[in-house]
Amino acid sequence: MVRWNAVVLGAVFLSVWAYGCEPADKIGDDAAGQGDAAVGVDGGADGAGQGDGAVVPDGEVVICETNADCDHSGDTDCRTNTCMELTGQCQVVNQPENTACQDGDSCTDGDFCRVGECVGAEACCGDGLDNDGDGQSDCDDSDCATEPVCDGTCPVVPVPATVPEAPLPSESPAGTFETVNVGGFTDDYVYNSSHGLKVGTRQQWGGTIIFYGMDNGSPGQNTTNTIDANDTGREVQVAFYDPDRQMQNCAWNASCQSTPTTCPFSITYLGWNPVQGGNRCNNGSGVEGVDMTDGVLGVTTVPLFWNPNWDRQDCSDEACDDPTLNERVSDVRVIQRLRFVRYHVVELDYTVINLSSLSHAATAQEFPTVYTANGNQGPDLWRLFASTGAEIVIDTPANDGFFWKPFSSPDGWVSMQNDALNYGVGMYTENKLSEWQGWQLRSLPFNNFRPVFSFGIPALGTIRARSYLILGGQGTVTAEAQWLDANLPPFGVLDSPTPDQTVAGVFNLSGWALDNKGVTGITAVVDGVTEIGLTYGNSRPDVCAVWPGYADCNAVGYLGTIDAATLTTCHHLIEIEATDTDGNTRVIARRRIVVSP
Repeated sequence: MVRWNAVVLGAVFLSVWAYGCEPADKIGDDAAGQGDAAVGVDGGADGAGQGDGAVVPDGEVVICETNADCDHSGDTDCRTNTCMELTGQCQVVNQPENTACQDGDSCTDGDFCRVGECVGAEACCGDGLDNDGDGQSDCDDSDCATEPVCDGTCPVVPVPATVPEAPLPSESPAGTFETVNVGGFTDDYVYNSSHGLKVGTRQQWGGTIIFYGMDNGSPGQNTTNTIDANDTGREVQVAFYDPDRQMQNCAWNASCQSTPTTCPFSITYLGWNPVQGGNRCNNGSGVEGVDMTDGVLGVTTVPLFWNPNWDRQDCSDEACDDPTLNERVSDVRVIQRLRFVRYHVVELDYTVINLSSLSHAATAQEFPTVYTANGNQGPDLWRLFASTGAEIVIDTPANDGFFWKPFSSPDGWVSMQNDALNYGVGMYTENKLSEWQGWQLRSLPFNNFRPVFSFGIPALGTIRARSYLILGGQGTVTAEAQWLDANLPPFGVLDSPTPDQTVAGVFNLSGWALDNKGVTGITAVVDGVTEIGLTYGNSRPDVCAVWPGYADCNAVGYLGTIDAATLTTCHHLIEIEATDTDGNTRVIARRRIVVSP
């Protein structure tokens, strides 16, 4: 497991004294009244006051009568404790940047970048920033001399703060986190802001969600858990399919749509099928790494294939007894991030990366499926409801004795509840998926629901999705889902111009924006004042291939132009604001540019 921890480094405080100038024969003078050329130089100073140019201790005063007093006469960086090319001047070495000049202090054009009389271009050189974005401190003379911001004619435009990709902020203050070891498992938890609820994942089972419930004061699971966590196949997890490789015995040559399998119609013989939790042998997928900070729980895993024999040409089911096959690792990587965005709501952020050159055609994927508690040391959440309030009866026979029911939930969310409808769990899909399935087998018991989320996974490609897990009774789940539906703002990217790009003449702005219901307008705001309308609705199939299922796909791109002649030859800040059909407006990108003369 990889865990990132904050490392606190010891702080070193340097106390620097501001010395006034004294006559040479009063500072460090020898018996003859002659000023030493330097204090603490290697080899010492001779009686004539000639130094040999070595390092000067912090805070000491140097009297340089001629250039000969310093062997390194060309070195004028006084912050490195070396002698300066000064004549009869008082000098304090290692004085921090931005320290005001004292009477009698000397500096040579930007050597200290101090505020006050020593630096003429303090707007640039005094702030200690990289205002021109070249990766260097603006304190060096050559850097300052070439930038308009340094001559005082341009305002300082700092590098803009990165805009979070996700549309909703985390709860504030962020909740705490912990790791619990129990029953041979290592489980990681993150709490909501008030420590009333918590969500947990299991490292041995691919980081799948094995707990979502209330905090009863004890670490680990408790009887308020809304999630089924009985084996490697039943949690909140993702799993993937390929219609050309759907079943064993035809998956090996991708012929399943034209030549059906002769194997029994059972999950034992599924074809290409990475499953986050683990495989049919009940071996868990494990994790590559866990990254926890306050309020955020991230997990990375490469799942096992559900059926280790998926690409065999026969119908053998003996892989679980073969130690060389029974933990067969798949060819996709799953990155999962969990965080509380409201008291009852956890954001589920998923990224799946195809590690192979094998392309998988579009089909319904589990991204994710929610397996709900079944009465085993907790609630029995078996009553399924669509967003319309209609209860869904799961009564259509399926494979292996299970029952299922396809249904519509037009507002993009569903809920599974206990008998009394006062406790359960729901899920809202950010791309507002309207077609769903419920699965059940009351004799186990076994309950789950999933959106019908259809997409393909291109060779070496990436797929992204976000959903929101909601805890509470039917009324709470409904209210929170409706809040999400109305308040989720857009998110997106500014592709061009690039950060700190130098522009001239008429230049283009381009990017994309997505929203749960749809984007109605895009505006570029220059320096917080000038607003420029951009055109939205350009075709961006590349975006929707990564973020499938959103409103307006594939027409989610935006374009526009700005005439640099209307701007001063300085740095400028461009912000992209997107507005959705509910009137939610959000800055989705920021970019600093440089207008050339």
